[in-house]
Amino acid sequence: MKQIGISDTATAPPEKLSPLTDLPWATLDALRSCARRMKRLWYACLHWLCARVYFERITVLHPEHRPVSGPTLYVGLHRNGAVDGFVYQQVLPRAIFLISTQLRRSFFARLFFHGIAVARKGDEEDRGQNEEALGECLQRLSGGGELFVFPEGTSSLGPRHLPFKSGAARLALDALASGIPLRIVPLGIHYQRAWAFRSKVEVVIGPPITTVFPPDDSHLSRLKEMKRRMTVALESVGTNFSSAEAQENAQRIACAAALWTRRSYFPALKSLEAGVPEPLSFQWRELTPQLATRRVLLHQGVPLYPVGTWTLHLVALLALGPIVLAGALVNAPPLFLGWLAARKCADDQNVIALWRILVGLPVFVVWFGIVNLLLAFFAGWAWVLGYILLTVAALKLLSRTKRLGVAVWNGLAHRDVAPRVQEFRQSVRRSFAHS
Repeated sequence: MKQIGISDTATAPPEKLSPLTDLPWATLDALRSCARRMKRLWYACLHWLCARVYFERITVLHPEHRPVSGPTLYVGLHRNGAVDGFVYQQVLPRAIFLISTQLRRSFFARLFFHGIAVARKGDEEDRGQNEEALGECLQRLSGGGELFVFPEGTSSLGPRHLPFKSGAARLALDALASGIPLRIVPLGIHYQRAWAFRSKVEVVIGPPITTVFPPDDSHLSRLKEMKRRMTVALESVGTNFSSAEAQENAQRIACAAALWTRRSYFPALKSLEAGVPEPLSFQWRELTPQLATRRVLLHQGVPLYPVGTWTLHLVALLALGPIVLAGALVNAPPLFLGWLAARKCADDQNVIALWRILVGLPVFVVWFGIVNLLLAFFAGWAWVLGYILLTVAALKLLSRTKRLGVAVWNGLAHRDVAPRVQEFRQSVRRSFAHS
């Protein structure tokens, strides 16, 4: 076996250097790869923190429809501004999002939003780079990656989805024409209270959309058919109501069903798409004047009363309430500034949560670090641990405490309305008993 000596190694060809940095190309590639990994880690952690702090629970319905691997184009309903992306990212951690260039304008925005940026028709941006962005999308899919597109282009919490654009359908056809074995999966997102702090969210994953076409179809007919298939699939994982009033009534009953029947929110809401059953509507119309006159407290549009003896609810409230109140007081600055930002900057309900997160979360992170440093320096590590546990416990118990507070107050101050509310509760349970 040949021994490699000094003379052998000295005559080896030198490693190629970068003309710009005088560093070996292999070193530059390693640095770029490390930077990409760190970037992905940053956004994954930040989006996880945004979703987990702001929302109480994220539930996935029909996770069996989620592909394990392979090139996948996800098309999702857009409801609650850019916050939708934070939630979808928890369900699809490998997906890259197609986003508006508006979300990449400033350094602060780039700290929160990452993806393949394109300029929409309504954006005041140069659309000349859209072809390059779409090429990047195809490249990712051809490499077996996952891509997420919002076909509506923008979000709305209204009774119906916004018109679907053709971009997602065009991208899907381009990928199929390139020989990519693409799967197209629709997703819907449903918030019990999209703007409320610590609301619950459900993400619905629909079955894959078929990608088979007759061989003699023209490109235009395939485009129209693909757009139609996407529309049908997205409407199956979403809801469409005839008016804002019909939507509000259905959301109220669906919230009641989720509270009183242990039924998931979306199936209840979907079953009311054609309208709330007349007996329930009649009971609610009869009950509403009494609730308004007596100023009965509502939780997500639903009047709550203690189930059984109100004494147990009062004891639970007295046990949990001080924890939540103390946690809110020691974290008052980020809570107040997040609320103030939404009040001053949000121009519609679908961006309230976004403004609260964009302002409240960075302030909370800074505040959290300062409080822990001060406690560690002046009080000791036991106080640091206590502050952390108090903050986490207050977040976890907030929604339950709010429900207890509403029920206990109504049980004490408006006991005479309780029988009518109990009758309405039983009607809701009967309406959803079959499922």
